[in-house]
Amino acid sequence: MSILLAIPVLSIATILQSAVISRMPLLHGTADIILLTIIAWAVQEDVETGWQWGLIGGFLADFTSGLPFGVYTISYLLTTGLAIALRKRIWKLIVLGQLFATVVGTLLTHAASLLAVFIQGTNLPLREVLETITLPSIFLNLLFTIPVYILIQEIALRLHPEEIAI
Repeated sequence: MSILLAIPVLSIATILQSAVISRMPLLHGTADIILLTIIAWAVQEDVETGWQWGLIGGFLADFTSGLPFGVYTISYLLTTGLAIALRKRIWKLIVLGQLFATVVGTLLTHAASLLAVFIQGTNLPLREVLETITLPSIFLNLLFTIPVYILIQEIALRLHPEEIAI
């Protein structure tokens, strides 16, 4: 059921990302709602389909991106692995894990994108990329991570209701 839910939720995140969020840059950086959704799902307690969400989100991002296919899938899967590892290690401070995974996931995604662009032959100044794209993107992702986490937590609680001991 969780995998079937991933398709509409991540499709809505992809549409929101490409139609709304990408039109609201800070300098040249934008928030990555798909990444935030994947991380928020992967850190939930009873969720066992984090890898599938990462794969589906990566495919959707790759289809809507101008980068070579697989860049987002690989970076989202690496970030999903980090989020799952954090959930298992620091399960009491999961919001802190969400914030840490957001920063690292943003850095991974931007590093993979920069590497793909470099392999294609475009030479970008690293300092300018960090200052005008990566750091503003990290800030925006941190700004949006808590609202996305709350929405995804609500979906996860509806899908996996906690049993009440009598």
